[in-house]
Amino acid sequence: MNRKKNVSIVLNGQMPDDHVLVNQIIDSGFIIAVDGSANKLIDLGIIPDVIIGDFDSLQAKRIKNVKLIETPDQNKTDFRKTLDWCIEKNILSISIFGISGKSDDHFLANYYTLCDFSEKISWKAFTDFSVISPCTGNREFESFKGQKVSLFCMKGSSTITSKNLEYPLKSYQLKPSDKAVRNIAIADQFEIESTNTILVFQGR
Repeated sequence: MNRKKNVSIVLNGQMPDDHVLVNQIIDSGFIIAVDGSANKLIDLGIIPDVIIGDFDSLQAKRIKNVKLIETPDQNKTDFRKTLDWCIEKNILSISIFGISGKSDDHFLANYYTLCDFSEKISWKAFTDFSVISPCTGNREFESFKGQKVSLFCMKGSSTITSKNLEYPLKSYQLKPSDKAVRNIAIADQFEIESTNTILVFQGR
């Protein structure tokens, strides 16, 4: 595939209701469905280019003219296996949908998976409520005044410094907790410096 194409991965969680996000999937140059998410895509009239997984929730009779990549290894989630496949195919920039909802354990596991791959793949996840992206080192984020911003450290700890947030952080030691949720952007951009990988949630 053309590496310049926008690539979307759709997980078998809650499909977005927002037509802007649905159109973002439709406009992707390459769509990867993770197992049962293919059923939801087809319901919306969207045909993925590839379906990856162990196919335990795929309605096979509905799938026509789509490349199937079976990954039966039960020691990894279908999402993790999909990201491994992307790296193998040199697909290193992706948008992710369907990451939350439906199953609480998958919902949390997905974020740990993304954290593990943050230094290997450039990614951004979209839900009806948030845009989620990783931060390691110094990074500037496009924003708007009043946007809610939450920071999560998924493992270990990270030293955080922020600019253009209502409640500034200066060399703040963030551990896995709720200590950095619901901050507020005060400009059309904000900056985060983090010594280890954290996840940044921006309200939509």
